[in-house]
Amino acid sequence: MSSILIIEDDLDLAELMAITLRTAGHDTRHAPDGRSALDALALKRPDIVLLDVMLPDIVGFSLCESLRAISATVDLPILVVSACDEYEGGPLARASGADGYLPKPFSPRQLLARTKAVLTRRRSRAA
Repeated sequence: MSSILIIEDDLDLAELMAITLRTAGHDTRHAPDGRSALDALALKRPDIVLLDVMLPDIVGFSLCESLRAISATVDLPILVVSACDEYEGGPLARASGADGYLPKPFSPRQLLARTKAVLTRRRSRAA
């Protein structure tokens, strides 16, 4: 299916996300912070990034803005995943250039549905 980079500092949550996504047939990689994420992106571009907001070295919204400014990742689908409520986090995610927003806590079904929705929208725009 799709390759997914999970940028999440909570290792338990990252593992749960990876298990959910791998069970649905996706390939996953994990980066626990912004620096590791940039290194992972330089090695191999995923089909989508799941980006936590509160990372230890950078705010996820800032990382999203940076990715939009780099030609290699300007069109990379990004789903922001955050504990901010949807009314606060959603608009901030969109303003930073994200393609979607998933508030924590979320169910496995919600994770899969939002990931699929972002991928589908991006692929239909590219066609």
